[in-house]
Amino acid sequence: MRRAHRLLAVLGAIALGGTIAVPSSAAAEDLASGLWWFDRGNVQEAHDAGFDGSGVTVAVIDTQINPDVVGLRGADLQVPENTYCHDAAGAPIPAVSTDYVAAAHGTNVVSMILGTGEAPAGGVPIEGAAPGATVKYYSAGLEDPQTGEVACALENGEQSTTDENGIAAEAMSFAISDAIDDGADIISVSSEGYVFLLGATAKAVAAGVPIIAGLPNEGGVGSQPAGLNGVVGVQAFGSDGAIATWPSGDPNLSDDVGTAAPGIGVLLQGTEASWDEQRLARGTSYATPIVSGFLAVVKQKYPEATGNQLLQSLIRNSGTKGEHEPEWNNSTGYGAASLTGMLAVDPTKYPDVNPFFDPDDPNAVPNADDVAAAAADLDIGSTPDPTEPSAAPDQPGAEMMPWFIGGGVVLLVLLAGGIVFAVALTRSSKRRTDHTQGGTHDRQI
Repeated sequence: MRRAHRLLAVLGAIALGGTIAVPSSAAAEDLASGLWWFDRGNVQEAHDAGFDGSGVTVAVIDTQINPDVVGLRGADLQVPENTYCHDAAGAPIPAVSTDYVAAAHGTNVVSMILGTGEAPAGGVPIEGAAPGATVKYYSAGLEDPQTGEVACALENGEQSTTDENGIAAEAMSFAISDAIDDGADIISVSSEGYVFLLGATAKAVAAGVPIIAGLPNEGGVGSQPAGLNGVVGVQAFGSDGAIATWPSGDPNLSDDVGTAAPGIGVLLQGTEASWDEQRLARGTSYATPIVSGFLAVVKQKYPEATGNQLLQSLIRNSGTKGEHEPEWNNSTGYGAASLTGMLAVDPTKYPDVNPFFDPDDPNAVPNADDVAAAAADLDIGSTPDPTEPSAAPDQPGAEMMPWFIGGGVVLLVLLAGGIVFAVALTRSSKRRTDHTQGGTHDRQI
């Protein structure tokens, strides 16, 4: 259960993506092992069937970005001129940068969604989960180009708290709110560490816009936004199905995990030496946009599905089991996000209720009152109240229907074939949940 006192205890800024560059001499076949997630997830089959996220808008909130990197040229990537930050002199800081340190994280997060399949000379093509989607990019903080320090001054001159990637707390809140106003279908955030996102998150829950956010690679407890009520916290796993581990070797178990996706040994573009070099890396930063991309592909196939129904499908069609009753554990949440599973089932039959939102916990952040206030501000009108039970689908038994964080280490290995794109649930669920009412009660380890 997501509680305010746990969130307030986690004030440290945390970078989500752990990456270490692979030497330029690494063989192309070794780098190609970083595409295991694309092959095992049957992503190409979905694209070949015409489902690549076309017509769907994903908002990505991150650092600066280099939209001219190979693999993003020609993609439908919309980047505003400036970030939400200003330098010490009060001048807006640009959202676009070719500086690797400033732009690598955001560039690669977007590439996991929009990668076109183009590659630098001698490199390995990187294709995203939803290359046909539109990504609206919100740069919410970065290095001050004049001082080299991680800083973000707001328009009123106040200094904003920033994380290790340079993401600013208040700026992220503005970005989430603007993404909703700009019509985003899905919001993807690969950074965390704040206590200023209650209002923006309540607005997203009220509007039915899913926020997909990375969990820490270390420490388990998700701060904001991953640990917030109604947000999907994303775990990372590797080709062997094992979730990320801490430097101590302990698995990255979390009471805030909602789903899991590939994030260990994935192929990224660019090193400090050159944007044309490639590397293997790990981090929930990269698992998060894969989940967002999968949801965009499903949204294209089922355009009438609401954001809440997409989340219902995410938990009811995970792994390789087909449609099933949701089961949660503190390792992979409701299991590995399955593009194949979600595409096979029309999500419009599911309740239009966010299954990650607990309306019954007054200490949750945000709680039901926060969401109700946000709904009133949005003047939602006839849209179903996300805190109230929704009518179950008109079918028998529908109410019981099955259904940059922490430092990383380099991973350069040849990954064996034949492993199905799934994560075996490591423990039986001890979580009681009423998915028709959006409840997430008694989450226990």
